[in-house]
Amino acid sequence: MNIHMIVSITLLILAVGVFAIILARFIRIPYTLLLVVLGFFLSLFTVAFGIDTGVRASNFQDLMLFILLPVLIFEAAFALNSKLLFKYLPNVLTLATLGLIISTLVIAVFLYFGIAHSGFPFIAALLTGVVISATDPVAVVGQLKALKAPDDLNVLIEGESLFNDATAIVLFSIILSIALGQSEPDLTSAIITFSKVFFGGIIVGSVFGYIAALLVKIIDTSVPHMVVITLFLAYGTFYIAEHLFHVSGIVAVMFAALLFKKSAQDQLKDVHTGLHNIWESLGFIANIFVFVLLGLVVSLNMFTQMWLAIILAIVGAFIARVIAVYCSVWLNQVIVGQPINRKYPPIMIWGGLRGAVTIALVLSLPTELPYWWTIQSIGFGIVLFTLIVQATTTPLLVKKLNI
Repeated sequence: MNIHMIVSITLLILAVGVFAIILARFIRIPYTLLLVVLGFFLSLFTVAFGIDTGVRASNFQDLMLFILLPVLIFEAAFALNSKLLFKYLPNVLTLATLGLIISTLVIAVFLYFGIAHSGFPFIAALLTGVVISATDPVAVVGQLKALKAPDDLNVLIEGESLFNDATAIVLFSIILSIALGQSEPDLTSAIITFSKVFFGGIIVGSVFGYIAALLVKIIDTSVPHMVVITLFLAYGTFYIAEHLFHVSGIVAVMFAALLFKKSAQDQLKDVHTGLHNIWESLGFIANIFVFVLLGLVVSLNMFTQMWLAIILAIVGAFIARVIAVYCSVWLNQVIVGQPINRKYPPIMIWGGLRGAVTIALVLSLPTELPYWWTIQSIGFGIVLFTLIVQATTTPLLVKKLNI
């Protein structure tokens, strides 16, 4: 796409975002769902009138991975309540690691035996399991805050999602390399690769977060300066981690944000509110692009041809989520001695929506895999289901449980 096309598409997506803001005053559904619906109708309109928007799954994938995800991950990590995150870190880490693995395996087994045909091998079921195990609470967290839900519940949901996204992306890359025949299906080598990519990302992100914190100690800490530094930190950390060290850029960005916030907390006292508001705005804009573009690339063929696979995935994902959440909560209570409010797990289960990371992963599937279309359809289908059904009913569940 040339620069004129890029500017036109950007203005069009922002116009949809503005229209959704207006509609949200009259239609009581989540803003993200409104964006998807408007994006879908926009795609129908452009097709009907022969307008080529230039939006393709391929360039959407690059936009997601290299432009939007670093902003979304940095903003989520920077906005987290650090004290509560540290308090509930055992639960968060268990959910994002053991919980993710349990969820991936349960979904894979459910889909493999449910679809039961030779064109969908177990490695395809594993790929599907990991892409739909990545949670994105953006549509629920705003509702929880509006309902004045406890901060520790918000931290459990947001913290798990943040770490969960990072581990899902690393695990996905390992399973994908096996599916493409680039590596052997060996458990030991998979663990070594995962450790290298994940913990390498932690090291790179921590180093750059600490360097940025040192930098702000010797300069004027005005809001404009902090915006420039944190933007460079988010994108620079992602690029260097991915392209120079070949470790997880998402993990690196997450830890860069967390360590920067902790190490520079004294310097950020006077500018924290302004900086937080700007990053919240950047995250909001990034989500507009994510969900409008999702509406643009979704096609009706996915649901008419793959409806059974999508239904099986929805049921399997719910069962997997129940098992993963309650296993993680029980394990932490037994080993670490950290109980959580018994009313929280149902919200954590039902509020485990799918979003940006699931979309990014299914779009990154190589088309030489014979089952890529099935996985992509399932991914889009479950994202839409969680937005249409789970996001709209979570506030009712919160009120029912009297949280």
